[in-house]
Amino acid sequence: MRPILSANQHRSADMRASALGIPSMVLMERAALAVVEEMEKAGLDLSRALIFCGSGYNAGDGAAIARLLAERGLHPVVFACGDPAHYSEQMALQMHILESFDVSVIQAVQDGWSDEALLDKTDFSSFSVIVDAIFGIGVSREITGFYKHVIDTVNARRGSVPVVAVDMPSGIHTDSGAICGTALRADLTVTFTTGKAGLYLYPGAAYAGRVAVRKIGIPVPADMQAECDLFELEDADIRQIPPRDESGNKGTFKKLLVIAGSADIFGAAFLSAKAALLSGIGMVKVLTHEKNRTPLATLLPEALLATYDEKTDIATILSRDLAWADAVLAGPGLGTGPLSLKVLQTCLEQNSRLFSGPLPMVLDADALNLIAAHQELMGYLSGEIWITPHIGEMSRLTGYQAEEIKAHAVRVASQAAVDASVVVMMKDARTVTALPDGRCLINRSGSSALATAGSGDVLSGIAAAFLALYDQEINGVPTAALAVYIHGKCGERAGSVYSKSSATAGNILEFIHEYLP
Repeated sequence: MRPILSANQHRSADMRASALGIPSMVLMERAALAVVEEMEKAGLDLSRALIFCGSGYNAGDGAAIARLLAERGLHPVVFACGDPAHYSEQMALQMHILESFDVSVIQAVQDGWSDEALLDKTDFSSFSVIVDAIFGIGVSREITGFYKHVIDTVNARRGSVPVVAVDMPSGIHTDSGAICGTALRADLTVTFTTGKAGLYLYPGAAYAGRVAVRKIGIPVPADMQAECDLFELEDADIRQIPPRDESGNKGTFKKLLVIAGSADIFGAAFLSAKAALLSGIGMVKVLTHEKNRTPLATLLPEALLATYDEKTDIATILSRDLAWADAVLAGPGLGTGPLSLKVLQTCLEQNSRLFSGPLPMVLDADALNLIAAHQELMGYLSGEIWITPHIGEMSRLTGYQAEEIKAHAVRVASQAAVDASVVVMMKDARTVTALPDGRCLINRSGSSALATAGSGDVLSGIAAAFLALYDQEINGVPTAALAVYIHGKCGERAGSVYSKSSATAGNILEFIHEYLP
């Protein structure tokens, strides 16, 4: 699990490095070398690089990149679109050093006046790669004027020439991923010290291309790591899942009650229950509408089955099944009609009054829609609760518009988790897992293959199995975030085998076994 620092935290880390006696020029050299190495690793043609530099620290990185390329016998060109009068100390020094090297410099600003014609007559097709070293993490307001003209011109005229961004694509807000008026589209972003939220959250992620995180010698002190509240998982975290107890039995591996499906929908119940079984749960019982008996019994003979209709004594059935279970998943395909409301309300009410304490519970899909429409149900929520809303469901739960949630995904998810003391797994192109203590994790696994009906049901099943089987954290890694990460990896595999367009939720199920002991 790796921290994601904010722009302010990165600046603080830089200042602490200087206070330790690490020269800023040393860090700049390491940053420049990291970018060159990542470009070489990507197999880019570096014979003729066009490097756009602003006036700050990021621009100094760009000038240093030009020198390193020249040292390799290549022929870079620096397009200096910053005012020399406003150069940072490091940028001024790097430009001075360049005077001794075979590097062409186009100085687009003289005496405060920008010459747009220099840019307009530049033949982008004559270059093999474009490097963006204009702003880095420093953008916090809308880009206008000459800088906007530069970025828009590069985007419009670059053709097939690849673009590499240094630290951040210019115009992307470091902490939110928002576009500050305009932004440069990169194919590769080489960022330093830690990842940035703006590289992972959309729309910023769409401008970042592939992201490489490189250490350049800036230490992240223990107190800063302790204060960090935003993280990302990596493949190594999957190995934290403990091996299966070879002496165990089906009771050892817990019993899950899945309350899912309705008179019109049975697929959600199947997908969520099957995902739970594939994720290691020992026994699953599906409580669903009577009309689903035959298809579920046929498709999922491994699960126990209980059914209800309008005449059923729901309270008696749930009293029996909650006493049997170790955890509950409620909501996939449940529906939002009067019978569905009765089932959910009875479940929540009885669970809150269990003598041994409430069972841990995952609430998904229509369970969340019912709670949003009947706020009194919130009074029955107790114990460990995980919720898995997509953006629309999150909007109904919180009252925020979908656009606002997308623009402030981490803040909205975190606020909901803290306020309700629940784990929020807010599903989107970048799922955010928010914990009741305020920590959040941005999930980077997955692909558009997950954008298919039933994908969320598979996640709810994986999550419910993990909730039943493991503690809230496994060796310091939040269990809910692990469920999200593995779900994403399964989506990647399904997309690679069946194509992102053709993969179905059932295909996602096929790869769960690859990520579990």
